[in-house]
Amino acid sequence: MKNLLALVVLSLVFVSGFSLPLDDALNTAVSSDTSYMAAKIELEIAKMDYEKSKLQADTERDTLLAELSYQKSLQSYELSLKNTYKELLETIFDLISDRISLDIAKLQLENAEEAYQANKRLFEKSLISENDLKSSELDLKQASADLAAVQNSLKLSEEIYKSYFDVDIKDIEISLPENPLKGLSLEDYMANLTSVKIAELNLKIADYDLKNLSLDASTYEKNRAQLSYKKAKMDHENTINEAKKNFENSINSLKKTLENLKILKESIDLEEKILKDFEKRFEKGLISRQQLNTQKIKLLNKKQNYYSLLKTYYISLINLLIDAKKPISF
Repeated sequence: MKNLLALVVLSLVFVSGFSLPLDDALNTAVSSDTSYMAAKIELEIAKMDYEKSKLQADTERDTLLAELSYQKSLQSYELSLKNTYKELLETIFDLISDRISLDIAKLQLENAEEAYQANKRLFEKSLISENDLKSSELDLKQASADLAAVQNSLKLSEEIYKSYFDVDIKDIEISLPENPLKGLSLEDYMANLTSVKIAELNLKIADYDLKNLSLDASTYEKNRAQLSYKKAKMDHENTINEAKKNFENSINSLKKTLENLKILKESIDLEEKILKDFEKRFEKGLISRQQLNTQKIKLLNKKQNYYSLLKTYYISLINLLIDAKKPISF
């Protein structure tokens, strides 16, 4: 366990001769993902159908329906794209988390072993009860079982990671984006949002139907057309209001999460300084190995929390960029 911290640092600081930015790693993996490729093909087919339908359209309504069908296909494609990026991010961060968990489990097992051996010596001198010894023995067994479970989880995470990425995870540059929302305005977001376009098309179709009722339309048909238009108008207004609200909430949430990440990073830096002090004190025999390991575990837990929050940040950021039709770049 002497060199454990060095191993931890190497596993968390992605520095090597080759460095691949996270967005490049994600975009490369997405482009070869079978689920994404299938969704992309479906969108291409929808685009072809749309172009054909426009040429064959006899009325304005036919053109609007053709565009509506395409926008719905686009919406389905964007959902598939979001899910693909989310799955890839979870794959990366699950592997990071499991590697940290492995280091934590090793430290906890070492602490449990030392506690058991210490209690064993105390029991032999009749200084603690048999139940106290048994309790520490159970703690040791639990720590050993936890380590085995983490090792199995890590093995699975590594296999899943390799199925998506060709690059070693240590070569992926994972850091806080400097200004990922630069140039993204509410107006730009609203102009590109697929759900708004769908609501607009539904309103135009309802308006067309209402204005183009036959001269001998029944009262039922007139009332139905008026109600359909009224509902489409309400849906359009609600969609716009909801979109504006979602945009503001997303921006505020991303900013808040980014600030929390920066605070967590400062906290990690502080814990690393404290650990260095603990190491010096341990070398002088002023603290026990258990105390040193406990500080290492505290640091690792904070790093785990940091990466968990960073994963959430990137998922939210990518969803926003996809909705705004912006490239995935940060």
